[in-house]
Amino acid sequence: MSHMDIHLVESNGKVLNGMSEKASAKALEYLQKMGVKVHLNCAVKSYNGYEVLFNTGEKLISRTLIWAAGVSGKPIEGIAAEQLGRGARVKVDEFNRVKGYENIFAIGDAAIMEGDPKFTGGHPQMAQPAIQQGRLVAKNIKRIIAKKPLTPFRYNDMGAMATIGRNRAVADLKAFKFQGFFAWLVWMFIHLISIIGFRNKVFTLLSWLWSYFSYDKSNRLIISRNKDVIDSDKQQ
Repeated sequence: MSHMDIHLVESNGKVLNGMSEKASAKALEYLQKMGVKVHLNCAVKSYNGYEVLFNTGEKLISRTLIWAAGVSGKPIEGIAAEQLGRGARVKVDEFNRVKGYENIFAIGDAAIMEGDPKFTGGHPQMAQPAIQQGRLVAKNIKRIIAKKPLTPFRYNDMGAMATIGRNRAVADLKAFKFQGFFAWLVWMFIHLISIIGFRNKVFTLLSWLWSYFSYDKSNRLIISRNKDVIDSDKQQ
């Protein structure tokens, strides 16, 4: 942080737009304490590899820009264009059937169910909606085979969590909303128990503990190989 400036650009009026006001405010506080410069109600209009232009007219010089503007669906050949909703997600009915079709289903990020009064803009593009929809579609396919009426999808919202660096997280669960170190521990615990296999859980926990106490971070960058090395390999 002492050698760079980090800017977070958010087109909405708050960070973590899908979470509570308290979680959003706390996340903003954490980011600012970490030295991150947050730009709210602002969007990137263009970037030429050197200069970032915001829709406000403001400009920022940067050689590095990370774009994280959400998930967009990929249109499927054969699905009518009018069946695509916001973000190119396929419109589905309450049974996750693609509208206009009786034998095609779509779930998760690829689908948008606008009929749910609690989620008129579609369900959150997270793992839980996809998992729950997948389970229900499997059951409904069995009901179709058995010529039984289908069961509509009702999302069981288990809450949302987000981590903002070391020892900092925010949590919006059904009964409680909390932030800070305890939220960070809960976030780690939930992610740990969701890992498949006891051995994987143990190895992941040991890796986390080592990283936490040693401050050792593995290199997660993809760095291009030196041209001289590549030429040498070719000669061999």
